[in-house]
Amino acid sequence: MSASASGQRIVAARSSAASVGGLHEDATVLIPAGLVLAVVIAWAAAGGGYESRPALDISYDPSPWFLGALALVGLLCATAFGLRRVWLSRPLAIACALLGAYVAWSFASVFWAHDKGSAFLGSDRALVYLAGFTTFAILPWRARTLAIALAALTAGFGVIALVTAVKIGTATAPADLYIGGRLAYPLGYENASAALFMLTAMTSVGLCAARRVPAALRVGGLLLAAICLQLDVLTQSRGWLFTAPVVVTLMLVVQARRLRLILFALAPALAAAAATPALLKVYSSASARGPLTRGQLEQLLHTRGAHAAHAMLLADIALAVVATAMVLVDRRMRLSEHQQRRVTRVAGALGCAAALAGVIIALVAVHGDVTGRAERAWDSFASVKVTHSSSSRFASLGSQRADFWRVALSQFERHPLQGIGQDNFADPYIQQRRTDQEPRWTHSLELRLLTHTGLVGLLLFGGFLAAALTGALRHGRRHPAIGAVALTPLIVWLVHGSIDWLWEFPALSVPALAFIAAAGALAAAPRPATERPRRAPSKRMAVALRVTVALVTVAALVAIGVAFMAARDVQKALGEPEGKGAGAYVELRRAADLMPFNAQTDLIAGSLAFNEGYLAIARRWFVQARENDPYGWLAPFALGLIEGEARDGRAARALLLAARRLNPHEPVIGEALKRVASASPLTLEQAQQTLTTRATRRFGR
Repeated sequence: MSASASGQRIVAARSSAASVGGLHEDATVLIPAGLVLAVVIAWAAAGGGYESRPALDISYDPSPWFLGALALVGLLCATAFGLRRVWLSRPLAIACALLGAYVAWSFASVFWAHDKGSAFLGSDRALVYLAGFTTFAILPWRARTLAIALAALTAGFGVIALVTAVKIGTATAPADLYIGGRLAYPLGYENASAALFMLTAMTSVGLCAARRVPAALRVGGLLLAAICLQLDVLTQSRGWLFTAPVVVTLMLVVQARRLRLILFALAPALAAAAATPALLKVYSSASARGPLTRGQLEQLLHTRGAHAAHAMLLADIALAVVATAMVLVDRRMRLSEHQQRRVTRVAGALGCAAALAGVIIALVAVHGDVTGRAERAWDSFASVKVTHSSSSRFASLGSQRADFWRVALSQFERHPLQGIGQDNFADPYIQQRRTDQEPRWTHSLELRLLTHTGLVGLLLFGGFLAAALTGALRHGRRHPAIGAVALTPLIVWLVHGSIDWLWEFPALSVPALAFIAAAGALAAAPRPATERPRRAPSKRMAVALRVTVALVTVAALVAIGVAFMAARDVQKALGEPEGKGAGAYVELRRAADLMPFNAQTDLIAGSLAFNEGYLAIARRWFVQARENDPYGWLAPFALGLIEGEARDGRAARALLLAARRLNPHEPVIGEALKRVASASPLTLEQAQQTLTTRATRRFGR
């Protein structure tokens, strides 16, 4: 055998071994990452993983959220012990430590929170986010595996978007897809669904801008982006409308090849704009005709939805032709490095020119009265009385968020260091509100951190983000394209979440935090020319990391498992047949024993006992609820109604006045006070019916 032939065989053997090793390394990353993404996509299909449903909603099943949460915690432990080499770069190690400290501080807030049950459940949510971030941080990412993971997330969310588009055009009873004529499906909240579609669209555009992606997938990705942007218009989300330019700008900042991103984003944006007139008519038709019966609303939404879907289809067919031409031209076009730099400069100049043109158009639109228009816009935004145009919600700014933020800041001023406790905003807002709204959340990520966990929580989470971004931005020198795309979920989540409550949706929060960890791990990965990292992890560090993960896993399984078992017991109790409540009280008592500080269980048990005529039992449950949540108004209100039915007018009035101090603007309390001394005092059943009717009228369900 000649020396050359022998050398070729050796090279071939080494190449084959490297290929097998690469496949094994890819599987090591993609299997746990794929399982995490499967949970996220399942959440998105089941309401976003949002677990905070109304207490008496029998149809709500807590299993998707809790089972997914337990799965993510278990995946973290399995990944940490399954990897041959566990290592964190310094920025990611700092980020994990700070996020872990934030989660610990969140659980500590249970001790000073007035509603300890909500604080505990909210801390469980933060713990799951830590698990998702850490799992992606310890995986040995490469550019190829990160691209596959991003494509898998986009494909999963894309299937949900396609199902939504089909339902809009074909569903004969589409009212459940909408709230007030605005598309709320699949997450049940219009702005959260808009963020989901925006995340999918921009991630898809970022992937399609890469020349290495197969042509068919690039064309399909651009079509998917167009469909998602069209669905965004159907949500009528002003949060999406005003944050979209900021999202695109930030994507251009972190992206190296800006002109490619602009060109590939422009095509689906034009397709969405072409269908916009038909899309806007869905909301305008549902809101301009006054009160409608259920049947009339179903028929109207079916007709307008079919027209909107037809317009979407025509626009997307035209886009398919344009996108195919763009991809074919792009595959044949090759630019030198000098030409690429020139194109980048041209793209920057075009961006500046577009910004200047936007300023000029805005000046013309307001006839030069910038200050006056700005003042009127702010007055509209800050007003507690909101009026909406019947043609489009995009035409007005009123949202009552200014009042939410006012109360949030006042709570921060009262509790600047530790905050009021995780997820404890609802009761203080009801007490201080100037609107008829009853939000549970501050509608701002920054104010959520300040209000719930104080300056300590803000600094811990802000430090976590700074460390994670420091690690992720290192991709600019080695993997500029895919690393920038990996930041897209975080950009959408942060920007839109600054004026909304996206933190509460794990289907949005987990990928936002997980992929920034992946980008940081990608930046710290070994160089292609060598098989070893620049700084090999020590065995002591690996052991310490695994021990820490094991301890966190045990604590997380206990914390989430206890909450899950309690939630299941409550749902079983609510599902008991009427008149056979003995089993219900056993299950509710078991739930209360599991989480003795959760006032929601006490309120549910008291309501069931009252509805079945067991006033003494109901009184005990409501007294316990008042002890567990002294700022909640429902417990003293219910006790006042019980005393009213028992003809103890003095005790009833005192309790109802206590409820009114906690909720001064609730009309049902005023009605109960008027009738407390009459021959027919307001009953709890009547109060429940009034509150349910009002909620159904407001939220459409």
